[in-house]
Amino acid sequence: MARNALRQLRHRFNRPFMVMFETTLHCNMKCGYCAIWQNQQPEDRAVRERVFARMDEAAEFGVFAWSFSGGEPLMNPHMPDYIEYVARKGFYTSMPTNGLALKKYAESCVKLDQLEVSIDTLDREKFAQRRGIDGLPAILSALDYIKGNLKHNTIQINAAVDLDNLEDLPALAQYCEERGFLLHTEAVHNVVRTTWKTEDVEMRKEELDRVAAFVSELKKQHKCVRFYRDYFKFYRNDGFTKKFPCRSASHLVNMRPDGSIQFPCAFVSLHRGAPEMSLREIYDSPEVRKIIQQSPQMWDFCKGCKIGCPYEVSSYRNSPFTAIRGGLDFLQLS
Repeated sequence: MARNALRQLRHRFNRPFMVMFETTLHCNMKCGYCAIWQNQQPEDRAVRERVFARMDEAAEFGVFAWSFSGGEPLMNPHMPDYIEYVARKGFYTSMPTNGLALKKYAESCVKLDQLEVSIDTLDREKFAQRRGIDGLPAILSALDYIKGNLKHNTIQINAAVDLDNLEDLPALAQYCEERGFLLHTEAVHNVVRTTWKTEDVEMRKEELDRVAAFVSELKKQHKCVRFYRDYFKFYRNDGFTKKFPCRSASHLVNMRPDGSIQFPCAFVSLHRGAPEMSLREIYDSPEVRKIIQQSPQMWDFCKGCKIGCPYEVSSYRNSPFTAIRGGLDFLQLS
């Protein structure tokens, strides 16, 4: 990490901070507020050696963090090998998962710096309604197994919040506090991809205000609750704008299941660096340099986007004070 910080400093922090590797775009849940399972398509997945090479390249490039994403990451059968390898490279590692296959892969998953498990409510019937799968008992069983049998790092429960499950959060916070887990709440938002049909699940400002006030009070009662005030403000102020542009193209390596690197972000494709090209070759190419130069001016499809990962790297690049406050919230120090 120190070596990569020096590399970043040498390049004036104009290199990518994080890799977001979409290991697969397939998912085994049917969440009502998510379109990914409704848009399943055949996909090519990179061979293990190509992914390992990408991890080596990212380490040499000065990247700090590696996040596995999806779809549901654990639907890629090579995930145990990927976690084992990336854990040895010195990145800060994280992975969100719906938890259905967590017990099967628990021994590998606990090697992540932050394991994120998606649970919106402890009400089994409501969970099944929201997620389309009666999977809550299996997920809780997997977490109990890890807690009772395995040494682990940070475990964070990710709750996608809207007015439907707002009143379920106190019980979820109590559950996390009793087990030493963190609870991260994020308001439901649209995730638009150019090739998808999606439903509008965006929260309106008065709804978001109600959620923010509720979670803010919950944080006062439960120290386990993570509440990113600046992100909620960003959401309420209509997401990315020219005053707060998205920096995904320059600061987030958006890696597709086949190992290609997509620009400007994981959700819209103007250009892809081929799987066999190295990161250095991709980022030095005229096509990518042009996209990075253009990105602060904002394409129409960027305006109003509120997706979390691009926001994180953009906040670090756009505003030092926002980055510091976000870091304090992350460390539970605010």
